Order: sequence, then C-alpha cells, then structure tokens
Amino acid sequence: MAWIRFPVPAFDSGPLKKMAYEPPAPISGAEAARIVKAAEAGDSSVAGGYAVEPDAALLEKLDFRGDYRTMILCALPGPGARLLGRSYAWFNQRAFILDRNAADAEILYNWRTPRPMNTRFGPETGVILDRATICILSGRILADHTRGNRVMIDHDWSPGDGLAGFRIAAACDEGGGKEGGDDFRNACFELSWQT
Repeated sequence: MAWIRFPVPAFDSGPLKKMAYEPPAPISGAEAARIVKAAEAGDSSVAGGYAVEPDAALLEKLDFRGDYRTMILCALPGPGARLLGRSYAWFNQRAFILDRNAADAEILYNWRTPRPMNTRFGPETGVILDRATICILSGRILADHTRGNRVMIDHDWSPGDGLAGFRIAAACDEGGGKEGGDDFRNACFELSWQT
C-alpha cells in the first residue's frame, strides 16, 4: 500500500499556491504610530495589516537576515482576536510575534514548524490575543539565523460567517516557480474576530 501524507492539522493552502507577488508598500513611522494609537483607543476603522520597516537593532537582536524583512503591523479591534498559523513548506519556518516594532520589543510568541511539510505552526487552534496591536516577522530557518520571507497582506480573505479579519501569506523562495506564480503557502497567519 502506498504511503500517503495527510496534513495535520488541516490547511486549505491551494488558493495560496499560484499568486502574483505584490510587495506591500511600507507605511511611515509616523503613520504606524498613529495606527497603533488609534487601535489602542478602540478605533476599529484602522483594523488590518500594514507593512512597516522593522527596527534595525531588533533585526540584529533576532538574527533576522536577508533581502525580504518586511514586518507586518497588525491592528485589531481590541483584545480577543484570534491568530492562527499554518504552513506548507519544505523548509522549516519561524515567526516572531512581537508587541511592538522596537529594539526592546517583547517576543510574545516564537513559532517554529516542527518539521518540513508539517502544517502545524503554533498552537493547533491558534492563540487569543490580549492586545490591539502586534507585529509579525516571518522567515525561513537556516543553520544559525532566520532569513526573511516575502510577504503579502490579504484583506479580501473571509474568515467565515460572523467574523472579520485578514491574513498574511509568506513565501520563502525567490519566486517564479515552474508552474507559474509564486507559492505563498509556506507560512500563513490568519487574524480574525467577531463582528
């Protein structure tokens, strides 16, 4: 009988397989500060993902290298949003989930995929966040450091009835696969909340 690999936990990664890479344009530091302030004050109109330039000292501290080191600032409509990670990649993935974009940022979660082609990335049912903003850095684990992934923000993603949210998709290759499009299944972060 042939050996069959089943992804555990389930991850419908097909829609992320052949995507055209559209790098998100980073917002300014002043705009990021405005969004953080608004989110922490309960302004749900700023909810979403925003590309920001990560603090250089933070990248050095985390040993996070490479050409693609975009941080995603996630603004949420207050505490209680769920963050769910999934992966479909031959290369082990890492995610730093941070409380802010600063050299002294607190690492809230440091997720790693347990082995290649394992869909588990963080807790199986995700985590409930106790804050209105987080920052995410996504990368591929190499021998002694993490190399940043290419990332895209999908604000059109629908988390299901009664929920709102967005997702961040990441690819650890250089793009231009033989099948056309890029494989953004390598790391996926879904943020959702009750409407």
